This record gives sequence, C-alpha cells and structure tokens, in this order.
Amino acid sequence: MDITLIISGGILIGCIIALSWFAGSDAPYVPTKMDKIKEILKLAGDKKTPVFPLIGKKFYELGSGDGRVVREAARLGAKAFGIEQSWIRVLYSRWKSHNLKLNNAKFMHGNIFKKNYKDADIVYIYLLSKAVKRLEKKLSNELKKESVMITQTYHFPTLKPFKKTDDFWFYKT
Repeated sequence: MDITLIISGGILIGCIIALSWFAGSDAPYVPTKMDKIKEILKLAGDKKTPVFPLIGKKFYELGSGDGRVVREAARLGAKAFGIEQSWIRVLYSRWKSHNLKLNNAKFMHGNIFKKNYKDADIVYIYLLSKAVKRLEKKLSNELKKESVMITQTYHFPTLKPFKKTDDFWFYKT
C-alpha cells in the first residue's frame, strides 16, 4: 500500500473527527470558563453545605459539550447528567470523567428536546436563543416546583429571573 494513501487517509479521518467536535445545530461549541462554572454552581446550590453545595441534587446540562460543567457539578456533590448530540464529545466526556473517577457524572447522546427532566433539581443551558426559547415552555411544564434553571448569554423570553450575574440568568419553577 502506498504511504501517501495511508497518510491521506489519516488526515481525512483526523479532519472528520475535528469537524464533528464542532458540529451542532443548537449551539456552536463554546466552553464556559471554569471560574464562572464554579461561581454559578455555588450560587445555584444549597448554602447550608458550602463545601458540597449540590449534594443530593440532580443536575442536567443540556448540550454538555466537553462535559466540564457536568464534571464540576459532580465534584460539588450532584448526580450530574450531560446530554449532547455530538458522539465525539459524549465519548470524550465519558473518558475524562472516568479518568477523574467521577462516578456521579453521566453523559448521554441524544436530542435535548426529546428527553424528560421531571427529576431535575438544576438545569443548565448554554445554547443559542432559538433553542433556549424552545426549552422555556418544555422545562416550565416538566420541572418540579423549586427547580432552578440557569441560562448563559441567552435568556428565557417570558420567565422572570430571580437572579442575574454577568451573562447568567437564574430562574425557579
């Protein structure tokens, strides 16, 4: 077999993997900064347990990207779930969580609009405005009373936030 063909095939496969990392219709891949993640999760959590403010909470990130928000929620005590449409990001997130021994961080491939979130205590969303608007009604109908929803950059068009800090909006059902 010709070495040029092997190298070309490797480059093609690498390009496909790289492009699939950034693919997505509801939001481009833009990670949230770690210092902001820690801040917003502590704001959303229980003030009585400051070291593990999310202990006993079910946390969902809709469009979990590389899984950094889900992993931090798991570190803070939550049973944390990430739902992502890119298989490569799901596999990466699972691998990273496994290496960090975060057994309470789970990642699923799927359509965020077809899942049910009735057991969620906290839902985090960093998607484009069109997706956020679609999720407003769905989450308002599905979530239990006193669940917290956090949106980044784009906010729900009709719900009133109980808190806003930087680019983050906090809502309760």
